[in-house]
Amino acid sequence: MTVESAVVEADLAAGRLCCPGCDGPLSRWGFARERTVRLLHETRSLRPRRVYCRRCEQTHVLLPAWAVARRRDGAEVIGRALLARANGQGHRTIATTLQRPPGTVRGWLRTFARRAEPVAATARLWTRALEPSADHPFTAGSPFVQAVDALGCAARACRLRLEITASPWELAVALTGLLHGRPRDPPGF
Repeated sequence: MTVESAVVEADLAAGRLCCPGCDGPLSRWGFARERTVRLLHETRSLRPRRVYCRRCEQTHVLLPAWAVARRRDGAEVIGRALLARANGQGHRTIATTLQRPPGTVRGWLRTFARRAEPVAATARLWTRALEPSADHPFTAGSPFVQAVDALGCAARACRLRLEITASPWELAVALTGLLHGRPRDPPGF
């Protein structure tokens, strides 16, 4: 058992994990299928915990922040592709750099482009919630570029204010889902 899974199991047993839809307590519900996640320089095997919410009668799969829902590649790989696209590179160049199929990279970029505005809005809320007195001049440009910039600002604020050591792209997954899921607004917003 990894440290991550041990923490999840302890939090589930103590009732500290809540449903993302209704905030009801989650309980163990077996495991999802085992999968392999491609990271930048290695692959990791993952067997995510499945949980159940009695209040809304929904099941959920808990993934570590380095794994992106419904994707075979990890947060760092996809994050590098998004950053490269925001800096003007095309999907074929990015695919060659990351050693991934062009269609896979194009899919990430298109999915993120469709979600760019809500992701940027949520990232800006997190930045303002964590650094309310700071003035954050967000980048102008396409919604895609604005979203990548806003994610960077939110990750920086999380790392500075909360002293979190996770990578910026892991934080982006945790706060916004990156490519899937509902972005999570800060408490009180």
